[in-house]
Amino acid sequence: MVKLASTMPWGIAAVLACACGSEASRAPERIEPARAPAPAPIASCADAIAIWTDGRPNGTVCRTDAAAHGLTIIDLSDQWTPAALTPAAGAPPISYRATYLALAQERWSGAGADEDRARDDRYLELYGIEPTFTIVRARLADLKRHACHAAIVDLPIARMTGTVREESRDDSNRRLWKAKSLWLEVARLRKAKRLTPFALGALIDSEVRLAAIEAVQAHLVCDGLYDPHFVDGNYTWQTSTPIEQFQRGAMVLPTGWLDPDTRAAMMIGSRERDFRAALRALRERVIAATGLIEDGTAGAGMGTVAGRSLEPRTVWRAKGYAPLADAAPDLISPATDAAARALGWNDASSVLAFLETQPLGEVAIALPPPPPWHHAQMDLRVEIDRGDVWYDPVPIMHTPSRRPALTLYTIDGARKIALVRWPTTIGGWQDEKSEAGEVDEKWKESPPGPRVWHELWVAPTWIPPGGTPDKDLVRVGVDERYHLRRDVLGPGYRSAFGLSAFVHQVPIKRRGVVTYDEEGIRTHGAANLSSIATGISHGCHRLLGVDSLRLAGFVLAHRAHVARGEQATIWKRVVRYRTRELPAQVKTRGYLVEIDPPVPVMVLKGTIKSARKRPYR
Repeated sequence: MVKLASTMPWGIAAVLACACGSEASRAPERIEPARAPAPAPIASCADAIAIWTDGRPNGTVCRTDAAAHGLTIIDLSDQWTPAALTPAAGAPPISYRATYLALAQERWSGAGADEDRARDDRYLELYGIEPTFTIVRARLADLKRHACHAAIVDLPIARMTGTVREESRDDSNRRLWKAKSLWLEVARLRKAKRLTPFALGALIDSEVRLAAIEAVQAHLVCDGLYDPHFVDGNYTWQTSTPIEQFQRGAMVLPTGWLDPDTRAAMMIGSRERDFRAALRALRERVIAATGLIEDGTAGAGMGTVAGRSLEPRTVWRAKGYAPLADAAPDLISPATDAAARALGWNDASSVLAFLETQPLGEVAIALPPPPPWHHAQMDLRVEIDRGDVWYDPVPIMHTPSRRPALTLYTIDGARKIALVRWPTTIGGWQDEKSEAGEVDEKWKESPPGPRVWHELWVAPTWIPPGGTPDKDLVRVGVDERYHLRRDVLGPGYRSAFGLSAFVHQVPIKRRGVVTYDEEGIRTHGAANLSSIATGISHGCHRLLGVDSLRLAGFVLAHRAHVARGEQATIWKRVVRYRTRELPAQVKTRGYLVEIDPPVPVMVLKGTIKSARKRPYR
């Protein structure tokens, strides 16, 4: 258990502590299950699956009869993978699936090239890798960890406003010195009976900040992310780095900043965070079982599951866009909520009781029916709005009012229904190496105009262009030496293309034969999650890894396709950085799926805000 060492003098900490409620008092109200219906008959078949209603098993059903009874089979086992990583019967196997399972089960030693990075990242949900329910059970059952969190006074965190960003050790020490000076000045003014509200307010603001950072550091210690000897109120890289880990586990974009979303996630309590992680893991399995993608992001927004918002609005909201008139409502949240109620998952305790007593296999649950526009072969369209664009001759910081966004539509009769709208990225100024070996910033364009998605690559690799600087292909290891970034080459969740990538291509018909040309642009998962917040890439349209996998799974469920399997290649390069020469090699391009017919994509020009209307070459 971590004891929080407060910097607050003369009883401020005690005043704040007495107003702070317990962890249990901060959790949302428990949702009681409805009365269970009469028991269902027992199915007589070898593959009978338990039917769950209102928190208890209620008969069984044969797998082949489930749909006829209005039931959906959901896989709760540790062998589950998203639809994009689960090949259809008869299709070639996906080699990365074994690595995905190792990561979901937190068996880092079985994660191959992803092992070292996964240990550092710790939580992988934003990349599209959900923890298995065995992992969720272990987190919920960790009483020592929960007691550690519950013992920390959170009111200073609640009293903090604004955003705290990483600062240098010197700046942080100056801040601590200023706080001490303020305390001495207030003590002097009190003795002289000349204490002013301004001086007292400045002291309280300074002390609340320090106490809040100490409380945050203590929470990080409870999760094994921070050294307890350094709980000191400094917000340097030693704190911002584990904050990124915490943010990934709470579905907050990992900026390393102590922002309102991060503080809110920290204050709901560790059991509640684990409960929401269980609901999110259930949600992805519901999505895989139902073929849904409609999450409300194109319209009114995401709903709640068991009364909870499972991620902050800043993660899924595309900045600068109003809800579309004919947007699909959130269908995923009601379906997940129905599954949670059927399983009796009302809070952390009920989930833990289920996971400790029930086998983790398949269950049959009555879910809301699919929308009428769902078909085996849907007419899908994609529109990518580039948002506000500046073609400056040199890199200049701008604050756009409209960020890039990807919208997926379906045409259903006379209706054009927006299914999702997610934040994405476009090009910008990036470092590039010239033929002479010099590195300079160059503009990376995301070309507008019509394209198609004919190729989907699952667990793709990235072959760095010749202009990629060597410094982008190395990172410093724990031994303080430079090592090759094998994770960015892939295949892996941290590869430059994430776990799935749609290639932007132009169909060209020659002598009656259609071929596809490309410009190196893709819509893919993001290795750098914070780039989703800035909207800038090397030209590709990045998505959160979880959204990228959902998109791939949805297209495969509702569009004809042919799985071509792993595609071999040979690429070699010697990366030279500082005094090191590191050989790099890629042997596969990933798992290829051809979409037929291709999905049309329109990349809009956006709003060109600069005087120049064309990109610099």
